[in-house]
Amino acid sequence: MATTREAWGSRIGLILAAAGNAIGIGNLLRFPAQAAQNGGGAFIIPYLVSLLLFGLPLMWVAWAVGRYGGRFGHSSLPGMFDAIWKKPASKYLGVLGLAIPVVFCLYYTYIESWCLAYAYFSLTAGYTNAPGYTVDLSVFLREYLGDATSSSYFSGVMPALGFLIIVVLLNVWILSQGIMKGIERLAKIAIPLLLIFCVALAVRVLTLGKMEGTALDGLAYLWTPDFSALTNPQVWIAAAGQIFFTLGVGFGALECFASYVRSKQDIALTSLTTASTNEFVEIIFGSMIAIPAAAIFFGPGQIEAIAGSGTFSIGMVSMPEILRSTPGLPFFGTIWFLLLFFAAFTSSVAIAQPVMAFLQDEAKLSRGVSATILGLVWILGSLPVIFFYKYGVLDEFDFWAGTIGLVALAIVEVVLFSWVLGTSKGWEELHDGALIRVPRLFMFILKYITPLGLIAIFLAWALQANLSPTPKINWNVVDRHLYPGKFVTGGSSSVQAIEDEIRRAVQASDRDLKAWAGVRLGHDGTITVTNYAADPSLERALTAEKVQRWLELMGLRYEEKNRQGNVEKKDVAITIAIEALDRSPYIWLARIIIIGFFAAFTAMIAVVWKKRKNDPEEFA
Repeated sequence: MATTREAWGSRIGLILAAAGNAIGIGNLLRFPAQAAQNGGGAFIIPYLVSLLLFGLPLMWVAWAVGRYGGRFGHSSLPGMFDAIWKKPASKYLGVLGLAIPVVFCLYYTYIESWCLAYAYFSLTAGYTNAPGYTVDLSVFLREYLGDATSSSYFSGVMPALGFLIIVVLLNVWILSQGIMKGIERLAKIAIPLLLIFCVALAVRVLTLGKMEGTALDGLAYLWTPDFSALTNPQVWIAAAGQIFFTLGVGFGALECFASYVRSKQDIALTSLTTASTNEFVEIIFGSMIAIPAAAIFFGPGQIEAIAGSGTFSIGMVSMPEILRSTPGLPFFGTIWFLLLFFAAFTSSVAIAQPVMAFLQDEAKLSRGVSATILGLVWILGSLPVIFFYKYGVLDEFDFWAGTIGLVALAIVEVVLFSWVLGTSKGWEELHDGALIRVPRLFMFILKYITPLGLIAIFLAWALQANLSPTPKINWNVVDRHLYPGKFVTGGSSSVQAIEDEIRRAVQASDRDLKAWAGVRLGHDGTITVTNYAADPSLERALTAEKVQRWLELMGLRYEEKNRQGNVEKKDVAITIAIEALDRSPYIWLARIIIIGFFAAFTAMIAVVWKKRKNDPEEFA
């Protein structure tokens, strides 16, 4: 029985929704870190080359494939690929467009929930210092995620679980409202707010004046070109990776959005406008907030270390440190994390929509039932990410779904578009009702350069896969909140030999191993282990003497500021909790979950297409 397909309420709503899919946390945190680490201003050269060879071509392919599939009533890739390539295997290639979005959402919404949680912590001053109570923001984040051996600020991951459930329910509620009343309405609210928050924070950073440095120091560090970096292949791979992450290609979300666009409505200029909006936010606002703020507060000499500390550390450690140390934390801290939250929220609902569309269009389930099923799978599937975060489950999901999977899907789609559907027919679909003409040069790029380049990127990333997970070593100062100063490390790389012994002990015992050490840190740099207790399997590899040597090589020391504001080393007695984690069972669990989603969607596709064959009227 035929049903009326959903449609966008307005062209601006479509553009904002598609921009919401593209604009994410990576625009504001990952891009400046990548630029700072890969040649500064010179990074823009491989970045723009990647945009022209991969980003824009894949955007146009996604929109053309999506609308072409929509003509046949399909809003997810199994149906679209089946419409393009009339072969039994074609629909099963589309399983990439269902399993990858689900796995991605399982961990991405967890990151999204951190942003909402930190917005709350900012509003309530939850991570500011108080008399007799110090908040070490690095430990604060790790304890919130259950990745620390201490419990100064959080005794478990239940707060993280609570915020995750809230975020998943918000996502499912938006999806349950449909395209126009759900995703489009969210985009019309969230994207303008996101841009307002960007402007407010950029103005705030640029008017902070000089502390340890200036905003210009940060901009200079970020954009001063190091052209020697262009000879490094890794810089070009990093640029291509950033384009993938930032434009949101390889998920099937843009195809799903385009499927609701009617014939004779423009998609060529719409997709270009979407990409331009994303690039504006990334290059302009991504450059003007985090790195300049770090230069002001920490000084130019610390920018490299901060940029290299990783996306999460920049957003959840460095920025909160800056925000709580300047006036207006409840306002500016809240809008910073709400900015990140809205960026992630609009992306997650977009990436989950293809799965909703599959359940509705192909499985013929109602919108409410589809949303309920998706919500249950979403929450249950996220539990391993939360409870086994410290074992690397989130990173494993990200590697296979957010890295390898994206490129694999992009390769399949561009080959189907260029070699099966044919670039001429695809070009005709792209320009049906188009307000601009895409240069014909891109036909050649799409047929030859983009597929070969994607295969090269896929192989480069696949070679990074570690199929034999290594044990992980965690340690923290117990009762960290009682020490007002800083614990600093920065010693020799010779710690590797001792840590390798710890890892071998874990591998030999096939379980987690723990130890506790009482340690006295002297103002003169001396380190003394005063007492020590450990799991017998660990104690054979890590004796008290080796713990002391390990900490010495690490360069552990304790510093406080005196009344004059000068940093001094201090004597302090502490207890250190050490945990050596056997990651293998949890990494293989993550891989089994990924394989399980692929198998489940493959089976669903088989059942749906069999029913369609037996009862064509119901699936008309």
